Amino acid sequence: MLIDISLSISHRFRALRPRRARWAARAHRCVLVFVCCSLCGLGTKAQTKDSLAANPTENSYADSTKLVDSLRARQIKKTILRSTFVPGWGQVTNKQAWKLPAVAAAIGVPAYLFVYNLKQYKALKQAYIYRIDTIPANDVLIPDEYKPLSDNSLRFYRDEFRKNVDLSALAFLIGWGLNVVDAAVFANLKDFDVGDKLSMRINPYVNPVGFSHVDLVFTLKQKKTPAFKAR
Repeated sequence: MLIDISLSISHRFRALRPRRARWAARAHRCVLVFVCCSLCGLGTKAQTKDSLAANPTENSYADSTKLVDSLRARQIKKTILRSTFVPGWGQVTNKQAWKLPAVAAAIGVPAYLFVYNLKQYKALKQAYIYRIDTIPANDVLIPDEYKPLSDNSLRFYRDEFRKNVDLSALAFLIGWGLNVVDAAVFANLKDFDVGDKLSMRINPYVNPVGFSHVDLVFTLKQKKTPAFKAR
């Protein structure tokens, strides 16, 4: 009986050996696949490092160009925001402080006219109310400069000053907007050279069929900015 039990146990162990062998083979294959993938990744990284080391100048130039573009975009945004909140600040940032009188006139004059027209409109409106009401005692409250005017004249001047209030407000907003546009445009064009390097040439073209034309070509060269200094 003991012999039968030992034989059955030995048969069971023999039946388990193929399973263990299969699991071992699978684990071995997984290890091989992992090692191959790791080697491929190391080879790709090595090639990338070699390519970067082979062209250090191009890579440094690309990085510096990206940095300059990023700083330039940030500076343009800062200039626009400054000019939006404080008229003339963007022009000062662009080193164009000589434009400040024009900016002050474009915004200050409409602002003064707005206040003046609004004051006159309110006075004429109240004078017209006093004139057309049925209380004779209110005629004394009409300012002396408006007493000679008739009812129709008071109404006419009241409406005119009301229109002037709207026009002066519109002119104020346009002046403020032009201030922002001017700062934004010159902030973008600040890196372009429009001095002696600006060239112009005429290119005549004669078509054998009979149609001819002349081209007028302007060439703008951008300044080389090796470094960008943010303010």
